[in-house]
Amino acid sequence: MSSVTVDLMASRRTVLGRAAIAAIGAMVLPAAGAASASAAKSAQKSVEYQGHPKAGHSCNTCKNFQPPQSCKVVEGPIEPSGWCDKYTHS
Repeated sequence: MSSVTVDLMASRRTVLGRAAIAAIGAMVLPAAGAASASAAKSAQKSVEYQGHPKAGHSCNTCKNFQPPQSCKVVEGPIEPSGWCDKYTHS
């Protein structure tokens, strides 16, 4: 083999190896992101969640509320008429 052929084979191996690493990374990173996103949510008890409004504020007017019964920052089912200490007016 000539040195040109050996250099091309080494380059091809490098490119294919990096492509394989990139493909594995593309599969692993979204899963890691999803895990960290759910880990970032607080437990209802830790944010003083209650199923009724407080001082006229309720989940359905909070910017973190996601209808019909979810929240960006609090775990579990959320009542639209509920409230917690993470309340942020939308």
